[in-house]
Amino acid sequence: MEWKFKPNVEPILSRDFWYDLTDGGYIRPEELLDDEEQIKKLKKAIELIQSFGNALKEAGLIEEY
Repeated sequence: MEWKFKPNVEPILSRDFWYDLTDGGYIRPEELLDDEEQIKKLKKAIELIQSFGNALKEAGLIEEY
């Protein structure tokens, strides 16, 4: 997929991409991407992966340290 970024967006400083994209909320797809369909797809993918992680936790199939 070729991502369509908005022109003149500022770079983001990130120490932890996944946290910043999800729980931290520092990376906001709607502020970076110029394509509404890409924004929707990305948000849906994030929700899917978070749901999978939550299901693993509830089933006791993952231990985080």
